[in-house]
Amino acid sequence: MGGPSDPPFIYMYQCFFRDLGVCLPFTQLECDFLNFINSAPCQLHPNSWGFFRAFQVLCSTLGITVSLLVFLHFYQLKLGVPPYGWASLNGSKAGGLFSLNSQSYKNFKQEFFRVRLVDVNPLEDGVFYFGGLPRFPLYWQQAPARFHGSGNLQLTASEAVAIADLEALPHPLDCKLVLSLANSVYKERGLESEYLIFFLAVKGLGIFAFTDVSNCCTCRYNGQKKVARVEITLQRCRD
Repeated sequence: MGGPSDPPFIYMYQCFFRDLGVCLPFTQLECDFLNFINSAPCQLHPNSWGFFRAFQVLCSTLGITVSLLVFLHFYQLKLGVPPYGWASLNGSKAGGLFSLNSQSYKNFKQEFFRVRLVDVNPLEDGVFYFGGLPRFPLYWQQAPARFHGSGNLQLTASEAVAIADLEALPHPLDCKLVLSLANSVYKERGLESEYLIFFLAVKGLGIFAFTDVSNCCTCRYNGQKKVARVEITLQRCRD
């Protein structure tokens, strides 16, 4: 567990912070996910961290309460060759939400560092421990837990609605784009500029009639940019 003379620590890759916006202390959702898959932070491949971070940013942008079960619905966990294979997320039968943040993370394993507490009681720090127990697995685990979607886990009504809203979006969303919105004051505007029509639908604005089209904007669908023609005033077809 570690003590004052042997403080706990974790290994982290530089790209987690530099490219993906991972921060310490981990969010409660991140701790819950690491516990659910029984994996240390460094066991999860960078692209998989990208999916998880982008999910949190997307939910924040759309005003959806983050939920572990909602995230699990869209993904499954695959394991590399034991005992030191990577844990990687792939789309479930429902399909993943995001494109890969990077097609190739070359040499990322050589860019790592150790994070540990200094002059702090490890059982009272709140970063690694809560109530005397680790908030997540600190060290490499020999038996990560696979999952395939949310399975038979019971969803709440609000989680079912959140899944339906996210399924209405075009897939895959651009992971880099979504991650770039994390610290933006205008998250919705950034997402809307790329996925205008689908963004309006998922925000509950209904289905629109497009008549007397005069304006153009660029949006993204199935990973390709398209020119969408939209009327200045949108006529609502559904209350």
